[in-house]
Amino acid sequence: MSAYKPLRLALFFYELFRFIDALKEMQVFSFINDLGQPDNLQMLVWVAPNMLFPLMTLFLFLDLASYKSYIPLYIAGKCATLALTLRLIGGALFYPPGNGARSLFFIFFLTFGDLLCIISFVLIRSDVKKREKNDDKSSSMDDK
Repeated sequence: MSAYKPLRLALFFYELFRFIDALKEMQVFSFINDLGQPDNLQMLVWVAPNMLFPLMTLFLFLDLASYKSYIPLYIAGKCATLALTLRLIGGALFYPPGNGARSLFFIFFLTFGDLLCIISFVLIRSDVKKREKNDDKSSSMDDK
């Protein structure tokens, strides 16, 4: 089952880049000593679950047949991330941070990338279902 294999590899690299850039953007490593401050803790809460997305895309790239049941979970997680990112856009427009241009570009990049990821995995999921349906038809024809 090799549905959209190059696309799945590209999604893995996007997710990996996105996670590393989020770590850099949020400066998580410098906040390790300041966990008591609410802003820093909120940033850690946002970044930490996002490390699962590169792992999911890696597993889906390596073995789509075994991990295809995780595609709806990935899409749901991306929708939740997209909702949070849209909220961050609203906050950045009304309360721009000190480095507003970089952060606003980063947020728009995440929004566009997450939309592409959702669309890509919806296409992959529909292709997987179509292939399964064709396999079922061909196996039932073989049985007759």
